[in-house]
Parts: sequence; C-alpha cells; structure tokens
Amino acid sequence: MLSAALLFVAAAQDARTVEVHFKSHDGHEMFGKLVTPEGRGPFPVVIYVQTAEGMTVDMKRPLGGERTFNYFDLYRSKLPEMGVAFFSYEGRGVAMGDSPPRYEKIDRAVYDTSTLQNKVYDVISALASVRGRSDVDSSRVYLMGASEGTLLAAEAAATVPDLFAGLVLYGVMSSNMRYTFDYIMTDGAFLVYRQVFDADEDGVISKAEFEEDPAKYRANTLGGAEFSVFDKDGDGRFTSEEMRLLTKPYTDAIDQEDFAVLDAWAASAAGVATPKGWFKDHFSHKPIWAFLQELDVPVGLFHGDLDSSVPIEGLRLMQAKAKAAGKTMMEFHYFTGVGHTIGVERYFISGTVPPGHQAIFAFIKKVTAK
Repeated sequence: MLSAALLFVAAAQDARTVEVHFKSHDGHEMFGKLVTPEGRGPFPVVIYVQTAEGMTVDMKRPLGGERTFNYFDLYRSKLPEMGVAFFSYEGRGVAMGDSPPRYEKIDRAVYDTSTLQNKVYDVISALASVRGRSDVDSSRVYLMGASEGTLLAAEAAATVPDLFAGLVLYGVMSSNMRYTFDYIMTDGAFLVYRQVFDADEDGVISKAEFEEDPAKYRANTLGGAEFSVFDKDGDGRFTSEEMRLLTKPYTDAIDQEDFAVLDAWAASAAGVATPKGWFKDHFSHKPIWAFLQELDVPVGLFHGDLDSSVPIEGLRLMQAKAKAAGKTMMEFHYFTGVGHTIGVERYFISGTVPPGHQAIFAFIKKVTAK
C-alpha cells in the first residue's frame, strides 16, 4: 500500500498550490496556502479554522521513526479530487519551525493578541484573502473547524452569514469552556484511563487491570505509579468518582475562576501554547449554539464516542435543540472507537481514510455540488 505521503504526492500532481499573504484586521501579517484542483474553476473552497493552540499552515507532526507528516495533506489530497479547493492559514504570531513535536515558532507578543474575537476576525480576513480570486467561487465558501475551531467557525459564519455557504465541524465544542474543561478534568480524563486499562469494559479499573498494563501506559506515562495513588478508598477499584478527587484542585479552580491555576495547568500539562488570558476569555464567551441557531446553511457535525476533550453527550443535547428549533440542515454523525480527531491519524499511518473523514468528505461533496 502507498504511504500517506506518497498518496499526497500523487494527488498533488493534479492540484495547484498558491501561497497567500494577507493582514489581520488589526494589521498583523498572516500567511496561508490555497490548494485548488487543476482547471480554471471557479471552485468551492473549504477554509480550515484555527484551533485553541494556534496552527502552522501545514500542521507538521512526528509520525515515529524520524518520520513526519503534515496534518493538512489529507485535505490537500482529497478535496481537489472532488473539485474543491482547500485553504489553511497560520495563526497570528505562529510560524513554521524546525523543532518537534509541533514544528512551530511563536511570537508571543503577537500570539497573545489571539482573543476569541480576534480569531473570528482572522477567519473573515482569511476569507477576504481568497474571495474574489478567479479560481474561487465566492458563493460556495465553507468553514471547517475542530475543537475550539468549531466555535470560531460558527461565530464567524453568524457574524457575516451571507459570506459562508456551510460548516463542517468535528470534535465539536458543544458547551462553554467552563463546562468543557470540567469534563476534560473528570469524565474525559477517566475515559483516557478506561481506554488503556479497562479490559472488561465495566466502567471501572481493577488493581489487576492496572498492573497488567497492556498498553504500557503505567510504565511509560505514569512513571510506574502504584495503584494506591488512584484507589483513594482502598477498595481495589479506580472509579470516575476517584478521578474527580484527583483533579479537584482544577475543578475547584473552575468554580472559583482561579485563572492563575488554570493558566499554569495549560502552560505545564497541556503541551501546547495558549494565548494570555485564554481561560478567562472562554469563560465569558457564548457557547456555540448561540451562533449555530442563527444560521440557515448546511452544517455537518461529526463526533467520536471516545472523545476525552469534549463530551459526545453535549452534542447529542445540541442535536435535540436543533430538532426542536427545526434546523433541518444540521446533520449529526457519531462514530465508535475514535476520539477527538475522529481517527484521522489512521490516514497518516496506513493511507486509508477513516470512516469519520469518509463521512466528512461525503458531506462536503454533497453540499458543494452546484
């Protein structure tokens, strides 16, 4: 089987890449790449929206064995095959770098201007940078977002609804960050442990399961920690309630809006850079439904049942709201056995597009057709 990298090279022969330089609404230099199918067009275009930690234009990542991959190569390969252009852009203050694992350079002074509002404006600036090109159909512009990007995409579309024809959202941040981060620290965190230890899938982790450590998670990630660290009541079972005891300093910080504690966690434990004041900004922000309910365009929402960052139950509740509101152009798709990326990493390992992204591409093909 061809590797994902070779698949992209083959597909790229039938596509064109244009580097696009533009400015944010407040004067910062921005950079993007537009990949279009061969031919004159104009083509519908999918714009990938920034996420919480900021993205480079390629989103280069390690693959193991000194190999790397570019996350956006999946879209640059598959969308032009469908007659659809793809545009990605760097976050403000973010540029491509040479060092793993994120291969990025961050200008902190600029990056710290990445408020949620400014990132929404950056989406609109990104659109303006490709809108009006002869090879882009300005009436068929679609936003794609994951995680925080789902919120930004929805808000950008609600801000200038006449400029966007639809949304593609996965790993959907269905609630305000106050509730989302509580999930990350509690049920989401316990879901990670269940995936690596809970062999009988009964919802709890026994001492025997923990010490068996089939995925070597205890050895490689937990530093060989003893089971007693997690089994707070000594009954031989690690439960979701005990997970909440372990993370109580953070859930208390959420309740008390102690942003110093939360910002310290992001800096030390999250493994990514977040802009200054990120938690405070999010806690006061409207949830995604406030913007989605204003839209009357196709919206595809895709979610995995093993998502430890945003709860699948939140999306199911939003689906009920959409049904009650008569939002018939919203489609909800759920997938088993996959997490926040709905399994996209499988493509870069095997070259096979996972079911979640097969559904995404089918949705895009349907809504972009004239």
